[in-house]
Amino acid sequence: MIKETKVEPVSNVDFDISVGVEVPRQKIHLHRLPSKIVKIVPAYEGYEYFVLADGRIVIVDPNTYKIVLVLI
Repeated sequence: MIKETKVEPVSNVDFDISVGVEVPRQKIHLHRLPSKIVKIVPAYEGYEYFVLADGRIVIVDPNTYKIVLVLI
């Protein structure tokens, strides 16, 4: 579902991709999670994400900019 959105992958990541790590606000452009995902996991309403060049999807809490989930 996320791959259908055609978000440009991020390739120049110079921070750890792990749950709890804060994403640098100036370096990464976040995208709102598709409504199809929120319907499946309502707890992620309002969360945002970005895609890494290797295909991993990183879900971020936009209030804290902390990573909440990394999907492989």
